Amino acid sequence: MKKILIISGCALIFASCSSSSKDAKTNNDGGVSNELITNPSTASDPQAVPSEFAVMSFKNTEHNFGDILEHQKVETTFEFTNTGKVDLLIQDCKATCGCTVPDWPKEPIKPGQTGKIRVVFDSSGKSGLNNKNVTVIANIKEKSIDLKFTANVRAVPRS
Repeated sequence: MKKILIISGCALIFASCSSSSKDAKTNNDGGVSNELITNPSTASDPQAVPSEFAVMSFKNTEHNFGDILEHQKVETTFEFTNTGKVDLLIQDCKATCGCTVPDWPKEPIKPGQTGKIRVVFDSSGKSGLNNKNVTVIANIKEKSIDLKFTANVRAVPRS
């Protein structure tokens, strides 16, 4: 019995130490917290039905840069509309490597509003065919969606 009380007390202390006094709506980077992303009803209305998710409707989820030269930086923009019933909250956009840098809206996107995710690809040291993904993590039913692009990087002849 004594052991159970000691273990319970330690667990309680550990749990209280690990909880943050920060606002539950933001993470350490100042972005949207994972708790809000995984709970769609918190997006704009605490009383929302859990089946009412934000929906990201993209014009295109793929882009082909075609042939580009090595060391060239190219960019594209993926446009979307929130066709869901609650605010869209994008927690993160993760690229498959450091050669790709995504930029996304940090503020909530209201139902019916549009947004853009800009992606910059640096082809330095990437000769050949490149297939890259940017994973968008948001409060959508699927939890994430992949944006894809390809580029055929031609090496620059050395002089």
